[in-house]
Amino acid sequence: MRNRSTMLKTLLPLLAAGLFAGLSSGALAAGTDDDDRLDGAWEDLVLDQEGILTAAQFAELNNLAFQAAVTKVCDGYELDQAKFAASLDAATATGPENMSTDDAKRWEAAVLFRLGASYGIFLAEGNAKPDDFCKSAADFKAEPDAKTVWK
Repeated sequence: MRNRSTMLKTLLPLLAAGLFAGLSSGALAAGTDDDDRLDGAWEDLVLDQEGILTAAQFAELNNLAFQAAVTKVCDGYELDQAKFAASLDAATATGPENMSTDDAKRWEAAVLFRLGASYGIFLAEGNAKPDDFCKSAADFKAEPDAKTVWK
């Protein structure tokens, strides 16, 4: 998609600002007590994602959002911007077919919205129970097949 580099140029500064200003969901849930999850927020977020992202894309964006949030909440984690950008590019390489230029812009905005919303929910969960959240990050990092974007 030709606008992917524009999307990255927009997203990375916003994410960096969020990181300095203030995973798959299955992997996180397995490492965290379910009481730590903001179930209502997650339900609202995924309610209308059908048709915008595939399940694999949604999971990959959640993974990226989780790892970005970990760098804010937990000590000893730093986001590798090059890995993050490459993973975001790979996760969003394929959008719905036959989109007009305007539809492509709307799709990119929807993708960024979902990534940002997931990031925000992970920040809220992590700051509510940082010990549990950081333990889930350590467990995720220790998985042999974990795809991390940390340095």
